[in-house]
Amino acid sequence: MKRGALARWVFVSTLSAGLVGVWISATPQAPPSPARPAAPAVARAGQVRFRILLGQGDTEPTRWDGSVRVTGGKIRGIEIWRPAADDGAGGQTWKVSSHRLPVAPGAAQPGPMVENGVLVTAELLGRGAKFDIQTGHGNFTFTVDQTGFGQPRSFLAGRANVEQVPLTTQITDSLEEQDYPAVAQSGDTVYIAYVEFTHGDRSLRWPRLIAERPKSFEGLAVPTGGDQVRLIEYSKANRTWSEPAAVSPVRLDVYRTAVAVDGEGRVWVFWSADARGNFDLYARYRKNGLWSDEMRLTQDPGPDLNPVAVTDSTGAVWIAWQGYRRDNFEILVARQRGTGFSKEERVSFSAANDWDPQMAASKNGDVAVVWDTYDKGDYDVYLRRLRWSGRIGMDTPMPIAATQKFEARPSVAYDVEGRIWVAYEEGFPRWGKDFGAYETTGSGLYQSSNVQVKIVEGSQYFTTGDKLQETLEAPPQAPARGQAGGPVSGPAAQAARAPADLPDPELVKERRPNNTPYAPNLQSKGFPRLVNDGQGIMFLAYRAGAPLTRSPLGSTWVENLAYFDGKEWTGPILLPRSDNILDNRPALLATGAGSLLVVGSTDHRASFLREVGSSLPNRAMDDFNNDLVVAELDTRTLPKTPDLIAVPAEKPEEPEPDVKAEKEQVALMRSYRVSLGNEKLQLLRGEFHRHTELSVDGGRDGPLIDAYRYMLDAAYMDWVACCDHDNGTGREYTWWTIQKLTDAFFLPGRFTSMFGYERSVQYPEGHRNVVMARRGVRPLSRLMPKMADDSPPSRAPDTQMLYDYLRSFDGIVASHTSGTNMGTDWRDNDPRVEPVVEIYQGDRQNYEMPDAPRSNAAKDSIGGWRPLGFVSLALKKGYRLAFEASSDHISTHMSYCNLWVTAPTRAAVMEAFHKRRVYGATDNILAEVTAGPQGAGHFMGEEFRITGPPTIHVKLAGTADFAKVHIIKDGNYVYAASPRSRSVDFTWRDNAAKAGVTSYYYVRGEQTDGELVWVSPMWITVE
Repeated sequence: MKRGALARWVFVSTLSAGLVGVWISATPQAPPSPARPAAPAVARAGQVRFRILLGQGDTEPTRWDGSVRVTGGKIRGIEIWRPAADDGAGGQTWKVSSHRLPVAPGAAQPGPMVENGVLVTAELLGRGAKFDIQTGHGNFTFTVDQTGFGQPRSFLAGRANVEQVPLTTQITDSLEEQDYPAVAQSGDTVYIAYVEFTHGDRSLRWPRLIAERPKSFEGLAVPTGGDQVRLIEYSKANRTWSEPAAVSPVRLDVYRTAVAVDGEGRVWVFWSADARGNFDLYARYRKNGLWSDEMRLTQDPGPDLNPVAVTDSTGAVWIAWQGYRRDNFEILVARQRGTGFSKEERVSFSAANDWDPQMAASKNGDVAVVWDTYDKGDYDVYLRRLRWSGRIGMDTPMPIAATQKFEARPSVAYDVEGRIWVAYEEGFPRWGKDFGAYETTGSGLYQSSNVQVKIVEGSQYFTTGDKLQETLEAPPQAPARGQAGGPVSGPAAQAARAPADLPDPELVKERRPNNTPYAPNLQSKGFPRLVNDGQGIMFLAYRAGAPLTRSPLGSTWVENLAYFDGKEWTGPILLPRSDNILDNRPALLATGAGSLLVVGSTDHRASFLREVGSSLPNRAMDDFNNDLVVAELDTRTLPKTPDLIAVPAEKPEEPEPDVKAEKEQVALMRSYRVSLGNEKLQLLRGEFHRHTELSVDGGRDGPLIDAYRYMLDAAYMDWVACCDHDNGTGREYTWWTIQKLTDAFFLPGRFTSMFGYERSVQYPEGHRNVVMARRGVRPLSRLMPKMADDSPPSRAPDTQMLYDYLRSFDGIVASHTSGTNMGTDWRDNDPRVEPVVEIYQGDRQNYEMPDAPRSNAAKDSIGGWRPLGFVSLALKKGYRLAFEASSDHISTHMSYCNLWVTAPTRAAVMEAFHKRRVYGATDNILAEVTAGPQGAGHFMGEEFRITGPPTIHVKLAGTADFAKVHIIKDGNYVYAASPRSRSVDFTWRDNAAKAGVTSYYYVRGEQTDGELVWVSPMWITVE
């Protein structure tokens, strides 16, 4: 337990997205450093572990206290599977109960029931060892031979379940964070490279909720310790671990590592680091205990990310990575030449972005590289075989999966016959396309996915039949276009959608019409990994959702294993202590016949299930700390003659018919220029507000990397502010990760990534989204809420504190979903730091004014009904607010924040916000609105004085015909046109304008297909 001021955890229902954990302290002091959980004992030879689930099917909390006795072995440890406050284990006994998952205070229904159980580790004297289990609800017996991996057994009429699980060893237990492992083997020694993040000064850390306003914000910009690459060794013979060795300098930004051992015994460690203002590849090798100098392997000004390495049959090391070249990400490769590497060669072929390379080496000297590409407007998997003959030679790229579905994140392995196996993730078609409250013709970023495997022999394609699909639960047949999530638009579509998973539907009854419960996404499976044991057994690892498992960090994902013996797949096999986020990529190493070593990381989120929604005395978010865990699996299975089924060679399908049209729309918007005095403005299409799995309520938003895939590829965006509630529940590690990727995907001249997060305060102060050009500023704490009614006080104290914080760090903020329970009654505004408002949200509705298109209303308000939050009321108060549209959760491809900038830079993005040169749209709609005596000279967002009646000049270029174009003055419709054309160009003069009066004017365009554009107001005073 930690020392320090008594503190507690509560969970506040925030209709924006479920549950947000809040640290409450009586004073604004930092929580003390967390105590780390003790690392478990090192797994020993001859040990086995079983998961015994108890209480399956219970409808009410039930005690399942019990004991275990083993004949032919010794009990070495018992751990509680889902520990609650009164659960415990010792010796050969345990005290557990099935229980309900906690829900938010005041929920109408109790949380769902979950079984409980124990992990029993035993040392065996023989394979015939017998386990006798005694409980208050009956006894049962099983033997080791009856419960092999992937062969669970049920007892007590299905109320108890037993399955063998791999042994695990936690190899780090410091206060810092260890992550991103890579693994290689030479003889008896296994080498594990990884990244260690060192936290900043914990005495300066803030709680998330404070009783009074701080005197200074300086502590929020104190640097962290940053990243360092390290190496640890494991002796298989002695089952011992070395002390970690430092490989890279400290205080780096590191984007993953790789490790390989060459034929001369040199241990090579590679990493991607932002050491000189750009992410490049670096390497060092160690031989005879001595490290080489650091080598910089890339020099290109584009970022170089995601290194992977393999040793070929001649002992040479190959490295592949994802590098930004020619205005897109390419897959690049180089081969070792002595103590250096050949020049980089391009493996990929597309002018679109290519992602996530993986490699494998054959016995004949070939190396296979796989990756996925957005070449035809959706993600496809490709394979290319390489070889060395004084230079790198390459076969023609082979499509492995090239339909219109989402096919990505491949892994590759050779089998003993030289066949190439490729596992990949498969999802719905139209990934990242139109999906939101009013349209579901596309697919959200993590709605459903599954793992598929294909085999290539020469130029022939094979599968293992349907047994893999049966084992891994293949997804349902993808529905036809226009039916991916149900009806296309309107309230019926809202009811049919499948938004973020939450533990109980009662938490979210206001969130969608008809009280439609949330559909969980935990059937999804992804991030596959393949490895062959060299004897005929193929291992597959993949991430899967842990059903009914949430933590203060959000959804829990665990690693599962399966293996193919030539005839059938066995699995899934749960990997204990693999609980973490979805994008957690363990390293696999086959250490012998039928033997597998899995090196991953856990942040211990499943260990604290009992604390969701309950008291957490003396515990802060840093208890959720990444540690490395090694799991060992020995199947004792003999390989069989492969039983494969031939399938037709993959032929890339034609792209979706609207891909070409969208590229043309985007090209028009990117090439369009506006001359404004001495300035020339260009348009950046982007995103102000979305989430990932790093938000506590972001289970269906997918991993952080998918946010960048979506914005760069599916939405063709030019700028973004990313991401999440408090940059990941206020944890310094997730904040660091988000900030690091913001820089990794900053592509000068092409994609401008900004630093942003959502800060959620209860109504009437409301939720707001922060954007900064400056890195290194932590999220701001909240003031303790006062239970006020709807009568507004003279000011908003928390919002005032936020404004001061933003002025300190040159940030801006925008209110989101202002007409909901997440919104505000517009009690305050600072035009310098709050120059913009989210007028529309793809996940919900329009908050412009009552009865506007897609507007919320008393009987149809997704997220609660707060009519004082309409933007029209803020404008009526005299607030100067520009308009932007955002996605928030789940929604994709139907809300854009468009900025008119002088250059594609972070400084120019902030300038555009401050000058309110911004407009919101639900599609790729170009908007240029100017004003003045002759219809030119002043631009959207400006405040100015003129002589004579104002003249508004409107130019729009749509994706469909415009049905209506309105000019709105002071909240009233003053002009309407019905162009029935995609191109709009007209001038309107306000002859009713009165001298000495300031009025605001803005434009709304409505296409015949329902798509909308809102052009920010101009405030005009007639002299």
